[in-house]
Amino acid sequence: MDRPLLLGAHLEELRKRILWVLLSVLFFSGVSFYFVNDLIRMLKWPAAGQIDTLAVFSPTAAILAYMKVALTAGLVCALPLCLYEAWMFISPALGLRHIRNGVLFIFSGTLCFIVGAAFNFFVLIPASVKFLLSLGRGELQYVISLESYISFVLSLLLAGGLVFEMPILAFVLSKYAILTSTKMIGGWRIAAVFILVAAAVLTPTPDAVNMLLLSLPMFFLYLVCIGVALFAEKNRTISQSLKSKHESS
Repeated sequence: MDRPLLLGAHLEELRKRILWVLLSVLFFSGVSFYFVNDLIRMLKWPAAGQIDTLAVFSPTAAILAYMKVALTAGLVCALPLCLYEAWMFISPALGLRHIRNGVLFIFSGTLCFIVGAAFNFFVLIPASVKFLLSLGRGELQYVISLESYISFVLSLLLAGGLVFEMPILAFVLSKYAILTSTKMIGGWRIAAVFILVAAAVLTPTPDAVNMLLLSLPMFFLYLVCIGVALFAEKNRTISQSLKSKHESS
């Protein structure tokens, strides 16, 4: 009977934390909607000199695009709170209840996401737009819709942010000994193939230049993940040693 009760308590806690996350995203999305015109002007920056005006092909296209931008901005603004709720849920299982670990998790998770999104915004998206619009130049007249452009940019921003969360995931998996630095070092060839495939899928252009622009930081992140795994293993060994000494005394 204890196990079903314990599972029910965990599910109830998870439900409450998800509810807080949803409410925070909705709140920040509402605030972001007020600044949506400024946000769209900002999102047009990577296409400066390539796209002057975005087209709208239906009465509802503009409002749907505005809502998508506001929702994405709300999600990004609520990210620290989302990470806080995630930390409060998983920290008891990880045995890392110290407030310093929680602050480090939230700060590093937010920073990694921002760095990944910024890399795509300032490097990958401008290069992709330039390449895509160069195809058929002189023969084709591009009419870019607001919906398609916003979806294109936002998807790459979110993809960049999520890819740069790799070190955080590596730490959690290493803490549970699911992933080890030895396995990561030994499997670097397989990892290289997966990184190239992921870069090819996430990159909206078929050329090798843009694929390399995304794959190179992913290779770097893989090295960072190895270092994070070593840190987690060392931390786990110290914790086990202290626990053994405490039990023996």
